Amino acid sequence: MSEVVVEPNGTVEPVEVSCPGCRVPLAPPSLRCPSCGEDLTALVRLRYSGRMDYNAALEALRAGEASEARVLLRRALAAEPGLAPARSLLAALG
Repeated sequence: MSEVVVEPNGTVEPVEVSCPGCRVPLAPPSLRCPSCGEDLTALVRLRYSGRMDYNAALEALRAGEASEARVLLRRALAAEPGLAPARSLLAALG
């Protein structure tokens, strides 16, 4: 197999996270609702799970673990189907 260059390709728009109670958008870097103060850490982790798996896939590739990277990329796309860098990298891995 030829070597896959591991670089982020393209810009990914941020995921908007809003408080489920107030519907007020989160103002990064805070993980608390700016209106009611509710801790939104779990919601942010859920919304960003695809990107976290994508980043873990990059690390797996850097460590030479292509099969683990494929699993993580598939999981990233299941969480966020429009994550173009994950789709491109998975296609490059074959």
